Amino acid sequence: MKFLTILFTFLVFLCEFACAHEIAVTLDDLPGAQDGSAENLREINERILEALKKYQAPAIGFVNEEKLYSKGQAKEKIAILQSWIDYGQPLGNHTYSHPFLSSSKLEEFEADVLKGAIVSKKLMNDAGLEYIYFRHPYLDTGTTKEMRSSFEAFLKKEGYVIAPVTVDTDDWKFNQQLFENPEDKEKIIQKYLEHTKKKFAFYEKASKEIFGRIIRHIWILHVNLINSYAMEDLLKIVHEIGYDFITLDKALEDEAYSEPDNYYPPFGISWLYRWDFTRGKVVDWSQDPEPDDNPFIKAKSLTLFDKARSRSIPIELYGRRESQAKAKAGLLKLPVVIINHGDTLKNTEYSFIANSLATQGYLIVSIQHQLLEDPSPVERKTVFETRKPEWEQGVKNILFTLSELKKIEPNLDLEKVTLIGHSTGGDISMLFASHHPDLVAKVISLDSLSYPFPTANRMPILFLRGNDRKADEGVLPESGATIITLKSAQPVDMCDRGSEKMKQEINEVILKFLRGQL
Repeated sequence: MKFLTILFTFLVFLCEFACAHEIAVTLDDLPGAQDGSAENLREINERILEALKKYQAPAIGFVNEEKLYSKGQAKEKIAILQSWIDYGQPLGNHTYSHPFLSSSKLEEFEADVLKGAIVSKKLMNDAGLEYIYFRHPYLDTGTTKEMRSSFEAFLKKEGYVIAPVTVDTDDWKFNQQLFENPEDKEKIIQKYLEHTKKKFAFYEKASKEIFGRIIRHIWILHVNLINSYAMEDLLKIVHEIGYDFITLDKALEDEAYSEPDNYYPPFGISWLYRWDFTRGKVVDWSQDPEPDDNPFIKAKSLTLFDKARSRSIPIELYGRRESQAKAKAGLLKLPVVIINHGDTLKNTEYSFIANSLATQGYLIVSIQHQLLEDPSPVERKTVFETRKPEWEQGVKNILFTLSELKKIEPNLDLEKVTLIGHSTGGDISMLFASHHPDLVAKVISLDSLSYPFPTANRMPILFLRGNDRKADEGVLPESGATIITLKSAQPVDMCDRGSEKMKQEINEVILKFLRGQL
């Protein structure tokens, strides 16, 4: 018996490395994710179809039929759908106009589904093929059990089978980068391919943690420009990882797809997360790889009001939309960075840092400390004594902002935040870290010169100093802080007014520090 157990374990281990895994390829938004001429879309689709043919990869294309009627080229664009069938690749329904289910009236959404089947269903039927698959736009499956149940009953009545997704390699984000920076085409494609490898490694690990094995995956891609260039390399990578390409029909035979799904937030996410969420979560989804240089940064201006002090506190919030949506869906808690501006500057003048950190998944809160109605500092014997009331007011602003963020952004990690301060803002940051070390993860100073660094608290401190002024006596420690001199930096260079070269240098150092590389 012991021998059989050992043999079985060995065979399972051997199969893990020797047996091919299986994956179904699906592509959304036919005839093309971006509106374009029929000729342009035909070329994009043809490159994708030729790559699928080369790797003998069955796929299914999900159609938004509204796209057929732009630019008065319906006949030519319908011919693109026919080319999929001619290549042996079936079509599915992705609605007519790609609406969100959660924000639609159910009857209107169902009408959009029916309207989205008129052309593609006929093409499939004329070819003697079944037209049965439906893909939710945005992977939004409904925010309540009642909404989902009603819609799924409608789909069943109409003869549809839902096409889930387990692997999403973020192609649409890289496609956006390609449109914004066409001159960097090869660099962006290479980053996309490397990102795809990381995503597959993550989803395989998640699958094993949930099911104890790698399930038959379903991969979502889109009919877009970057995939038309990268499709052959993508298929090659996945094949070399160890996957065989299978039909969607065969993928859905995996018993994993019968798992219950109690995930209802509108943010579209892999079914692996839905099943893990329903089971109680064993996977660390904060490790799900995100692309660098994500262009989808959202900025928002708010004005808080502290009644106890009768004081307004304007703030700017910066965050990557994808990260914020994941946080709201409960996948992760966003780490927070507080930016404190320099003397006579505004909180809006640090967007170069805010955008850089937002692409890394941080929520950035830039606080306006100095207001027009504030009286001028009372001159005292030393700069320290003159400025200390302003620093103390800044500390109160940070504390109040953190308390309000808990109310307006409940999915933030506010247990320990990172502080970044420029000049006077750096002194505010150091004073805050000194008085509230339990709330601070790291401190970054851009040329603050007056408040002593709180190295006794042993928190990581980075000091980026300019070359024109010396810190006051006792401010800089002999040890306990990373000090880097920016040789050509004047104080004003450390905000948006600085040169692109200087801003790039500052961002590179900050990111290395936050990653523990300094």
